[in-house]
Amino acid sequence: MTELVIDKLANAYVNYYKSKKHSTKNPNWWAVEKFMHVGTEELSAADCLSAILNILSKNPSDKVIAILAAGPLEDLIHECGEQVIDDIEKLARQNPKFRHLLGGVWESSTPEIWSRVLACRSEVW
Repeated sequence: MTELVIDKLANAYVNYYKSKKHSTKNPNWWAVEKFMHVGTEELSAADCLSAILNILSKNPSDKVIAILAAGPLEDLIHECGEQVIDDIEKLARQNPKFRHLLGGVWESSTPEIWSRVLACRSEVW
């Protein structure tokens, strides 16, 4: 995905959760659905991580942060943990917002990957 497409995905995701209409009829539903395909041709692990970071850069509401942690980031770790754990650890060291986001993820992936997530995230919330 290009940066422009990732930005479009991030904007649509944030706008979906800003709206009061949370259903498949919402015109931004496509962005929520796209994150459901992490680790496939539809959304690679790298593109998913880029979209998550793009969303964080928009200073979204606490509601969006909570949904982003429990949804896309948790799914990314579960489905593609081995592919992205090095990047996750690096981002957690460099980006306080990302480190905070990791605090909203529930246990997933393998015990080895999960122990690395635990070691790099901030408090659980």
